[in-house]
Amino acid sequence: MSELRDIIVVGAGPAGLSAALTASGLGLDVLVLDEQPALGGQLYRNIEKANEQTLKILGSDYGRGRHLIEKFRNSNAEHLAGATVWNIEANGNVYYSKAGQSSEIRGKHVILAIGAAERSVPFPGWTLPGVMGAGAVDSNFKSSGTIPEGPVVFAGSGPLFLSTLGHMTSLGVEIGAVLDTTPQGNLLAALPFLPRAMKRLDYFLKGAGMLLNLRRLGIKYAKGINGYEAHGRDRVEKVSYSSKNGVQHVEAGVFLVHEGLVPRCDFTQLLGLKHCWDAAQRYWYPQINHVGATEIDTIYVVGDGAFVHGGMPAITKGSLAAVDIAGKLNALPLDSKTVTLAKLEKKLSSELDFRPFVDVLFRPRSNLFKMSDQTLVCRCEEVTAGEIRRAINEGCLDSNETKAITRCGMGRCQGRMCGSALNEIIIDELNRQPLDTQPLRMRPPVRNISLAELSQLSLFKNRVR
Repeated sequence: MSELRDIIVVGAGPAGLSAALTASGLGLDVLVLDEQPALGGQLYRNIEKANEQTLKILGSDYGRGRHLIEKFRNSNAEHLAGATVWNIEANGNVYYSKAGQSSEIRGKHVILAIGAAERSVPFPGWTLPGVMGAGAVDSNFKSSGTIPEGPVVFAGSGPLFLSTLGHMTSLGVEIGAVLDTTPQGNLLAALPFLPRAMKRLDYFLKGAGMLLNLRRLGIKYAKGINGYEAHGRDRVEKVSYSSKNGVQHVEAGVFLVHEGLVPRCDFTQLLGLKHCWDAAQRYWYPQINHVGATEIDTIYVVGDGAFVHGGMPAITKGSLAAVDIAGKLNALPLDSKTVTLAKLEKKLSSELDFRPFVDVLFRPRSNLFKMSDQTLVCRCEEVTAGEIRRAINEGCLDSNETKAITRCGMGRCQGRMCGSALNEIIIDELNRQPLDTQPLRMRPPVRNISLAELSQLSLFKNRVR
């Protein structure tokens, strides 16, 4: 394998595949690194092996991934599966682990296409077996065809929440209740964005169809939910939830929670890139320009890892970055680059017509991270909300100081599960604005590798300080 590539793409989801496909089509030498065994990322997981029933249930948003992957297979781009990237440097050096062996490779440009993750929200009982993210259930079905045994209780908000709920009802899963946490005032706030959103009437019809199907099936659907807890001894047995009508309970064999998606910023934070705060969806995202370029000339960020917009916009974002890089590497004349970028930007604008309305409509509730002192926040190091608040009251002023004192964020997940909650607790306790705080700093290795494997990589060993 060549040690220097024109472009290294990290992630083989819709954005990464699109970037690689576009760049290789322009004659560039492209390598795609992805930790999954197959192409497709989370959205198109296992699409090449999906049968007709699966395609019918998951719909056209999933099915279009097959065509994208077929085109990628016929391109000159190289794909390395099972390659877990654990460090990226500003000069384009990329370190990855495959089959217990770490390697280093360098790209003239690196495109980060690592997507988004479900927002992790601690609540009493969230560590009980049977409590899962709703998106994880969708991934399990795509990977192995497995579905949860009922009664299944759904709680949360957002497009993926409704999508997964629709998939499970189509599969005949017993739904015990749906607990909608969308704040009821959101619709009024979203109305100014409605005229632009109406350009995508297909999205409205899709959402309305999901809700009508729930009513047709007679599924209990509770709105205005402002909190919930999971209860049980060895696994979840019931769920309690609160609203203006008080506290109620429902039996649950599985409790699926989804409170929105957030960009995966591990590597952008590792690189020290500037991040912005989205007030509507309450998350950090890397600052990029219209083609995904960052303040570091070698690094681009595309797809939901830049800002959560969904699958089709991610494909267009990937192409935008690839075309821009092709121009920089003289693989595309300036006039051709200008015309192509203009067409792609127009396409992206159309694909995003619906998004401002959705982002405000599904804005997280204000008490999302209001939790008791006894609630476990950091599962790896078993740190409670009370311990975090105590550290703040004793003088810790940001996430990194609090991490050093409490060990919250020092476990195997390196803050991916607890980082958002830690930052939100600090914002609340100190009565600060999000931009006045700093998220957890990341250091390599960003993914877990053994010390033995690390020691074998002499190039990295000499850099350790």
